[in-house]
Amino acid sequence: MIHESYNWKKELYNSFLTIAKFRHSKRITEQSQVKVEKALLIGAYITRKLDDAQKIPQDFLTKKEQLGFYESKGTIIDLMNRHKIDTHYSFDKVIKSEKDWRFIINQIIHSFSLFFSNDSSDKLDGFLFNSDMTKKQALFFLPLETILTIFLTISEGEITCSHFQRQVLCNDSHGKQKFGEIKLTKTVYSYPDNFDIKIAIANSLKGEIYRRENGNFKFNS
Repeated sequence: MIHESYNWKKELYNSFLTIAKFRHSKRITEQSQVKVEKALLIGAYITRKLDDAQKIPQDFLTKKEQLGFYESKGTIIDLMNRHKIDTHYSFDKVIKSEKDWRFIINQIIHSFSLFFSNDSSDKLDGFLFNSDMTKKQALFFLPLETILTIFLTISEGEITCSHFQRQVLCNDSHGKQKFGEIKLTKTVYSYPDNFDIKIAIANSLKGEIYRRENGNFKFNS
C-alpha cells in the first residue's frame, strides 16, 4: 500500500518524460524502445496503485476516451504468432468505442500485444495493444496524447482537501446501523500555479516537453 504518494508521482512523471522524449528522438534503438515499454507499464502500475490507495480523486479513472479498434478475424492468436497482426485483425475498418481510463490502464498492465505506432512523419503517435482477455475480440489503438494526459494529470496534482465517510452496510435486528470500510468520497485535486494540462500536452507533442519547475510548488484549486 502507498502511504506517501510524492515519490510515486515523481516516478510517474519520469514515465511521462521518457515517452514524450522518445517521440522526438533522432536515433531509435532497441534499448530506447525497451525504456518506453517499461515507462508505459510502470506508469500504468503506479496509476492503479495510487487509485487503490485513494491518493487520487475517486472518479479519475472513470474518465472516458474514444478509442479506435480493429476487430479480430477469428484466428487463433498466441505467443508464437502475435506479431502477425495483419493476420489476426481487420485493419480496413476502424471502429470507435468509448472506454474509461481504468480500462486503458488495466489493458496496459495485462498487455498481451503491445506495438508502437508512428505517424506520417515517422514519429511515435500511439500504441496498438490488447490484453489476454481482449486479444480474441480486438486490437486497440491508444493515442500518445491520451496516455501522456493520464500520466501528467495524475503526477502533477496533489490532494489538498479530502472527505472520507464510513460505509453504512445495513441495520441489525435492533435497528442499529452496521458500518463497513471508510472510503474517500470527495476531494480537491490541486495543481501548480499556471499549470494547464492541455497546453502542457500540446507543447510536449510538438517538442517543447513539459518540465517540472524547481523548488516548491504553489498549488491552486
